[in-house]
Amino acid sequence: MLKSEKKVSWNEMKKRLSLLLALAMCVSLLGACGGPSGEESQAPAGSNEPAVSDNAGGEQDTTLRALTLVAAETFNPLVYGNTDKPVNHALFDCLFRFDNDGNAVPMLVDTYEEDGLDVTMHLRQDVTFSSGNPLTADDVVFSYNAVLADPTLRYNMTGISTGMEKVDEYTIVLHLTNTYCKWENYLAELLYIIEEETYDPEADYTTTAPVGSGPYTLESVDAARKVTLKAREDYWNGAPEFKTVEVSAGVEDATALIALQTGDADLVAQMGLASYTQAQSDENLTCVSFDGWSTMGVMIQMGDDAFRQAIFHAINRDTIIQICNGGNGTPSTNYFSPKVMGDYTDKAPFVGYDVELAKECLANTAVDLSQTFEIQVFEATTQSVAQCIQSDLAAIGINVEVSFVDSNVFFDNLVNGNMQMGITAMATDMVGVEDMMSMFDPESGYPFSLSDEIIEMVQTAPYIQDDAERQAAVIELLNALNEACPWVPLYDSPMYCVYSNRVGNVLDCSCATYAYYFGDMTIEG
Repeated sequence: MLKSEKKVSWNEMKKRLSLLLALAMCVSLLGACGGPSGEESQAPAGSNEPAVSDNAGGEQDTTLRALTLVAAETFNPLVYGNTDKPVNHALFDCLFRFDNDGNAVPMLVDTYEEDGLDVTMHLRQDVTFSSGNPLTADDVVFSYNAVLADPTLRYNMTGISTGMEKVDEYTIVLHLTNTYCKWENYLAELLYIIEEETYDPEADYTTTAPVGSGPYTLESVDAARKVTLKAREDYWNGAPEFKTVEVSAGVEDATALIALQTGDADLVAQMGLASYTQAQSDENLTCVSFDGWSTMGVMIQMGDDAFRQAIFHAINRDTIIQICNGGNGTPSTNYFSPKVMGDYTDKAPFVGYDVELAKECLANTAVDLSQTFEIQVFEATTQSVAQCIQSDLAAIGINVEVSFVDSNVFFDNLVNGNMQMGITAMATDMVGVEDMMSMFDPESGYPFSLSDEIIEMVQTAPYIQDDAERQAAVIELLNALNEACPWVPLYDSPMYCVYSNRVGNVLDCSCATYAYYFGDMTIEG
């Protein structure tokens, strides 16, 4: 077994692990997207309320009004800052993009070939920036190197590649770090291509944007950070039907739903379960639930294998889905979500809910069961999940109290080992099983109670160079983790978006990836 020669610093690994945690909001350029919470989120002070349509005449309304999660504080995707992915994807194109099912497919790339760790990509030759200049390999390599130079953003890049180089005016080669990384997803998510000639690294891009090749240009941003975009009639992939896009952020769910129903908003990028359920009864709205890349589960940082196995088998996942999710979601049968598992799906399945088996496991534990254990949560949905688990564990003789803590406290406790149990969602669309194994490494991940044998497997299996040998070792590791139970998968965590029936061609996967393509959307009425 060959272990990676490159050691990642603790701070850098903490950032990577933070990316694996699918939180309730998609934040900044890092793109850590996750499932919505069940409660109605509160709008921050000074946030936008949806604008009222000013289309009073009989002409077709060509303005799209979108309510997103994050107000863009900068429009420069090449340096770290609070940006909004739907706005970024309107201003800038990526080498790849997502299709309706969440698969990464070529965008600026015409064709490509993989040869071991090298990916040769041939760019489209009909793409122009909003300046009118053609997009070339120089612009792509420039954008790549600019992100690589940013100390905060580079860890995403170094996780998938060791470099990029130009071959000719329309050809580049990307050098991968390994054969299993989801490089296409990264290139669809986070590498926005900027025109090198007009980019100013010293510019303040808080009210202006670098030149991109996307379907829109930035017209204005007001004091409340509402963004107005104007369509490019010369866009290489066809002029957008919506000529203006207004993007507001920070609108709480109940207000967003009312805005959809009154026509003051056309699309809500992500919506919590409670308002989503209400929206389903409105025939004028389209409601999309997408089982994304995240799995809701329980972290257990204490006890022995028998104790954790008892918890694993005592939890009724179907009951949680019905009570806490309104029937949305699928009980886990694999260690991570299907999107993360990929080729590993059903290679190491497990038995879930089995009360008698849970009792048998509990009879073999050395843990003192007279004490009351703590399970930590940081959002309303997981609090209700924890209450269901509390009831399930009480049925086999494990007493648990639920503690609601701030999200920062939750993850500090998780990183520092100050947690007995905690509930969160894990994974994003850019990682696979091998990547997820890093969270079980005590040298760079979370302090779980694992045997030396499993820790050795965690530190070696994902880094085996031969694909067949690595896959066999990872399957063995997954089976070992199924027995040790430091992570208890509950259900695939769905995400939700709602939009008016006047809007068409919205990708189902967008509520999970948080990558919306306004330029593709059509006017239906």
